[in-house]
Amino acid sequence: MERFFGYLVTGLANGAIFALVALGVVVIYRVSRVINLAQGAIGVFSAFVFHYTLMGDLGMPVAVATAGAILTGAVLGAGVEKFVVRPVQTRGALATLTATTGVLLLLTELTVQLWGPDNPVIASVFPDTLVRIGNTGVTVHQIGTAGIVIVLAGGLYWMLAKTWVGVGITAIAQDPGAARIVGLPVRSIVTLTWAIGGASAAVAGLMYIHLNSLDQISLTFVLISSLVAAALGGFNSLPLAGAGGVAVGLIFSFGQGYQPVAGIGQLLVFIALLGVLLVRSNKPQLDVVSEF
Repeated sequence: MERFFGYLVTGLANGAIFALVALGVVVIYRVSRVINLAQGAIGVFSAFVFHYTLMGDLGMPVAVATAGAILTGAVLGAGVEKFVVRPVQTRGALATLTATTGVLLLLTELTVQLWGPDNPVIASVFPDTLVRIGNTGVTVHQIGTAGIVIVLAGGLYWMLAKTWVGVGITAIAQDPGAARIVGLPVRSIVTLTWAIGGASAAVAGLMYIHLNSLDQISLTFVLISSLVAAALGGFNSLPLAGAGGVAVGLIFSFGQGYQPVAGIGQLLVFIALLGVLLVRSNKPQLDVVSEF
């Protein structure tokens, strides 16, 4: 039973981070109909800026550096939309997927060239104090990560459902031309949405690297895990993306824990992705109008 609770805590902690990345993917897709494959790389790059530049070179406190890293993610997200995706978006989904893949490769290689291949121990705004629960325990960092996911998911849902930005996103998703006619700042809203997605990726990067070592292979796994979560709701549903992220984290944790064969956790996640795609094969295409 102690092993079970240990795997449960680990799965929930990593699942919360997968959910963070998936939420950013869904928010971006809702407004621009683009699946941002660079979401994970934005998070990693922002986390390395936090560790090496903001804290290492500039000596900023953890809280200030965290805010700076989140801002970095937002700027990267907005920049990808404005300078990479927007110029090729009219050429179709393949062009945008290729473009975001290029950003993924660029940021991954840039991270290595600027700071080397080492995996640093990233500081956190939350302490690693252990809170005992029966015979196992959970750190304050893990609790804080789960809290961030809940707050961010609730905030995004409220923004999309209750604010003028959400109304604008709905209008743009349904008919960008009509949205322009009625005076909505379409490009500004789209760029803002990508900035929000980039900021959520930065938070996920900070939370994940504090718990796990990260290299290019691990980054690919994080991205695929998040895509599984986002695909669960057809890249449209925030609640399903969040739940899917937690489910993927649990699948990986229990699979790797009870069957300690190298790569078994990743294999189960890939099987889950194939399963989701097969189940949704008779569903509407991804470019249909979404509902909040």
